Amino acid sequence: MSSALSFSSASLNPYYHLFFTILALFISGLIFLLSRKSKSKPLNLPPGPPGWPIVGNLFQVAQSGKPFFEYVDDLHTKYGSIITLKMGTRTWIIISDGKLAHEALIERGACFASRPKENPTRTIFSCNKFSVNAAVYGSVWRSLRRNMVQNMLSSSRIKEFRGVRDSAMDTLIDRLRTEAEANSGAVWVIANVRFAVFCILLSMCFGIEMDDETIVKMDQVMKSVLIVLNPRIDDLLPILSPFFSKQRKRVQEVRKEQTRRKEISSEQ
Repeated sequence: MSSALSFSSASLNPYYHLFFTILALFISGLIFLLSRKSKSKPLNLPPGPPGWPIVGNLFQVAQSGKPFFEYVDDLHTKYGSIITLKMGTRTWIIISDGKLAHEALIERGACFASRPKENPTRTIFSCNKFSVNAAVYGSVWRSLRRNMVQNMLSSSRIKEFRGVRDSAMDTLIDRLRTEAEANSGAVWVIANVRFAVFCILLSMCFGIEMDDETIVKMDQVMKSVLIVLNPRIDDLLPILSPFFSKQRKRVQEVRKEQTRRKEISSEQ
């Protein structure tokens, strides 16, 4: 579900005609493959809108003209608190009810703790699923989570980082005051708050304090990472991947810059 947060129908529209062109070439063969009777028992999935062959509900999202979660809200009204969407080769189960989410993530946490197969871009940035938010449930998953809780989120460690938080808040106030004086009282709150939070996270992760210029550059790199991690159509329809070579090249460039910045930070 995390990958769906930035997904919107607008991101599909530029490729709308391309979809039909590609599908026209492969539709016969793919429909034949999909129409073959499967020996395995079909999954008992929650209700959802019927989809098209191959693309599932992709075109329905695109044609709605709505942001993704507005479209999903309409579906929840019709189908209930838990729905299924077929997004190309992916199947998404979307929950809107807090009790159901608690049951899935807390009461049955072990069943849903693992992560689905990553798209190629996310695999690169998760070090082949060797990160705390991407690891497959198992020994690595438990080790990463235990390390995060013990060294960052435990009450004793949070107390130790109080000085870091105080310093970041002082910096935030100074930046807001300086910006207000230079712009007749107007300030860009979200940018300055993000800077302060980034200061805290960098200090917690690397154990050092960085100058403002380095922090700004690190923040810019992370923005680039978030941009290239946005879901693309070829993530949902891998058959279209040859048309996204430029985007894949950009992913490699951002990854190299991210790695370089990490090395510089570790050396300071």
